[in-house]
Amino acid sequence: MHICYIDESGGFEAPNTGPDATPLMALAGLVIRTDALTGLTGDFLELKRRFFPSGTTRRLDSVLMELKGSNLRRGVRSSSHRRRRHAIGVLDGVVGLIEKYDLRLVGRVWVKAPTEALEPRATYTFAIQDMARHFNHLLDRRGDAGLLLCDGRVHRQDAQVAHSIFTMKHKRGGDELPSLVEVAVFGRSENHVGLQLADIVVSGLLFPMAARVYCADRATGVHTDPSFDRLRGRYAARLQPRQYLYRDPSGRTRGGMVVSDKLGKQPSKLLFRPPA
Repeated sequence: MHICYIDESGGFEAPNTGPDATPLMALAGLVIRTDALTGLTGDFLELKRRFFPSGTTRRLDSVLMELKGSNLRRGVRSSSHRRRRHAIGVLDGVVGLIEKYDLRLVGRVWVKAPTEALEPRATYTFAIQDMARHFNHLLDRRGDAGLLLCDGRVHRQDAQVAHSIFTMKHKRGGDELPSLVEVAVFGRSENHVGLQLADIVVSGLLFPMAARVYCADRATGVHTDPSFDRLRGRYAARLQPRQYLYRDPSGRTRGGMVVSDKLGKQPSKLLFRPPA
């Protein structure tokens, strides 16, 4: 069995609404085999204890101390050499775990038009449905079953998203997602190593990389800091093959990280291209 852990980074607001407004919204699903969870959990907890030794005195309680991708992103752009080195050390460890346990990546990046907000319900629901289709394809190819586990938000919003998957599985024409054992479920990130890893990947890596690729020529404050090019140079070539990509019956490439760029109409493949 596989679990696709899903988290997001960025907001739905228009980019021109204030200094903290984000230029894009990113959602990513990290696909993990359930038989890898024990080893992955132990290694991730050890990584946290190595870089945050004062976080907790009890090994298993360290999962309750969330390691947020946004904090690592802040560390990467810090003026302190020590903080930058610390953040990169954590990210090195996380990317190493992704490779060691053969984790796969699907998701979507929405690059916003300069004065346009994203519609929260439609945007988030469409992205989850899209990832569910790609995840189902992976499961079908491997002859396996799977579950979508999303980072919990507001209950009413989560219920709407879960219902959208329910309609895909129980429509009159047949189950569109037969390899998913249930509708999407929602958890709290402090209880799931998979959700914490998904947060680091989407917020600490994909968001700043995408901001530099697609929004670097816009005045978006800290979101497009030039220091994030270091992430592209260090991790782009390693994350690119972690995508789950496949061809549909028409021969078109599907899956992976799909970028919808309303700003510059640039292709998805640029996301994992290192800086020149």
